[in-house]
Amino acid sequence: MNVVNNIVEVKPTAMISVPRMFEKIHSQIYETIHSKGVLKRNLFHTAIKIGRIYLYRQSRNDQLIDWLKIQYKFFDLLVFRQIRKRFGGRLSYFISGGAPLDKTINEFMWIIGLPVYEGYGLTETSPVLALNVPGANRFGSVGKPIPETEIKFAPDGELLVKGPQVSQGYYDDPKETATAFVDGWFKTGDIATIDAAGYLYIIDRKKELIVTSGGKNIAPQLLENELKLDKYISHAYIYGDKKPYLVALLTPNLERLIKFAREQKINYLSIEDLVDNHQVQQLYALRVARFNQKRSPYETIKNFELLAREFTATAGELTPTLKLKRKNIDSMYSHNIEQLYSQNKQS
Repeated sequence: MNVVNNIVEVKPTAMISVPRMFEKIHSQIYETIHSKGVLKRNLFHTAIKIGRIYLYRQSRNDQLIDWLKIQYKFFDLLVFRQIRKRFGGRLSYFISGGAPLDKTINEFMWIIGLPVYEGYGLTETSPVLALNVPGANRFGSVGKPIPETEIKFAPDGELLVKGPQVSQGYYDDPKETATAFVDGWFKTGDIATIDAAGYLYIIDRKKELIVTSGGKNIAPQLLENELKLDKYISHAYIYGDKKPYLVALLTPNLERLIKFAREQKINYLSIEDLVDNHQVQQLYALRVARFNQKRSPYETIKNFELLAREFTATAGELTPTLKLKRKNIDSMYSHNIEQLYSQNKQS
């Protein structure tokens, strides 16, 4: 990963990035650990287990037991500090924005001593509206609104904002300006909630919510992010608007998949040939089945297709900040999606 190499060279003290980078870091660390011997693997997993307990108690402001502090400091010295050295050794924190950051990955980064403060904003808000900060951080949220920022919610849950950093409109485009504002409040286009402590949670883009034929509202980004935690899945795209159930397009983590093929002695002529292999299809069916076990019935994936390459910005499936371009994918893969429904089978 070139970014990691650049970090080692530059040795930054702080860094802003998009969630995809943290997903890659998480995946790369686990890939490295799983290539080590049993002793090192067990040491790492024990360190993560202790770190998770430490982080949980710390985030709840519980009094930390001296023995837990000692254990965490021991594993920090033995394991986590070695990981941090791979990032230049001087990083104090990251800031993440541009798309939702999976809670599991955020917690992992904090455990290894590279905290990520998630924030939220848009170009029209210059660009920050809310941010987690030291001493006021809640996993899964984008933090509290920054000073002088006002928020409220439309009846459908859309987040509306006011503040000195919010644009007054679009240059020489009164029609677009009128569409984007209501009574002086800017319409973010995001569905959100706020908790009793004032932390803001972004559910999904309003226009990207899936409404099934059964009337269920589903936020696809949350499900896609969970699918991407699987080491064999690089990207996931979920479809189901006005349909009776959800289907998905999955792209493989090619490095992991090729390693699996080598271990299983699978012969193939091309990546297209490999993804069609029966063993590979079974592997991904199992991953989807495990995902489905944790979801409500209406959130389960009933059918999927494994594509032969990852989504890219160059091909038009991703934005420059590596978010899915849903309309493009709908158009580019409309035949694939139609086939998933016509097959009418559960995976």
